[in-house]
Amino acid sequence: MKLDLYRVVELFRKSFSTSLSDEEKEKLDDVLRDDYLKKVYDQLSDETFVLDKFREFEEYKYKPAFNKLKVYRHRIQIRRWTIWGSSIAAVLILVFVLARPWEYNGNMSEFVKETQHIIPPGSSMAILKLADGRMIEIGKQPLRLEDTQGSVVKYENGRLSYSSGKETTITEAYNELVVPVGGECHVLLDDGTDVWLNADSKLKYPIVFNGESREVVLSGEAYFEVKKDNRPFIVNLESGDITVLGTSFGVSAYPGYPNYTTLVQGSVRFTSLRREQIVLTPGEQAVVDISGSLKKRSVDVEEFIGWKDGVFIFKDKPLAEIMKILERWYGVHVIFQDESLKELEYTGSLERYNSINTFLQLLEKLEEIRYEIKENTIALFK
Repeated sequence: MKLDLYRVVELFRKSFSTSLSDEEKEKLDDVLRDDYLKKVYDQLSDETFVLDKFREFEEYKYKPAFNKLKVYRHRIQIRRWTIWGSSIAAVLILVFVLARPWEYNGNMSEFVKETQHIIPPGSSMAILKLADGRMIEIGKQPLRLEDTQGSVVKYENGRLSYSSGKETTITEAYNELVVPVGGECHVLLDDGTDVWLNADSKLKYPIVFNGESREVVLSGEAYFEVKKDNRPFIVNLESGDITVLGTSFGVSAYPGYPNYTTLVQGSVRFTSLRREQIVLTPGEQAVVDISGSLKKRSVDVEEFIGWKDGVFIFKDKPLAEIMKILERWYGVHVIFQDESLKELEYTGSLERYNSINTFLQLLEKLEEIRYEIKENTIALFK
């Protein structure tokens, strides 16, 4: 059986921190048929055992272990885990300890310099621009209001939602949701479509979908769960259009960067500005590079939509790209005092709602990078 160490770690992590889908449960059952991995999983289920590993964090030699992890992950033809023996167990345990969302109330300060500024994660916040020109702050407290068109807008339990009022003949009336750096927002559109907006993103949409199609305009990053309807749902981007009926997909469309459309369920058609078209099936991604060229590739969707479920996932990603993602979420400015650091590649997962300091401390433990924090500016150097 061909196994990917990274995917095994992710299955282990998700089984403890979130609910698994039926497909993921089947994959986990397959993994646990291996006696050795079953033993590792049982060890990770033992909180005392993992806390002991957690306390050994300071003495652990990270760089060799993570180098092994990268080597093993690229050996696609691994057939018998027992060949690698205890080395894989050690790496699995290490990565799991780093990725698990701990509720440990012990000496966590060992992992964060006591004298440095702690930078917390982003939170639910946005500005809602109503059709009548009003600007409403979203995220701090529950909200209920009726706009001039008769629609009811509510914000409660972390979600913004719309419902049509008595007047349902609204045409050309749009709202715009603006999520700042360090923010996120979940909105339920009039047709029942759910949209999760990531930091530094904008979504423009009609208050009521009355036309023959349902169209929105996105800049930034979002995850869509489109309500099935006979009318097509169209996401307009600077790089092209995405057309679907009912499906789930992620979009990263930040200005000045490559755009990615990643399909989780259903089917979508991507049309570029050059009128090139491709159709995606689950597990595929449309990529539009800076020049406007369109291509399709197969990907691990978790790497591109994990943020929506509270996890950043990186696979051989250059540090420059990682820090750009973290800049948007943590509201920081990163300075590379040595340009060569930008090209260092990392593989792993980070809990989205932890402070950025834990990640920086890990970089330092890898003995490749040092850092300093001054207010919201992070300097990285050798």
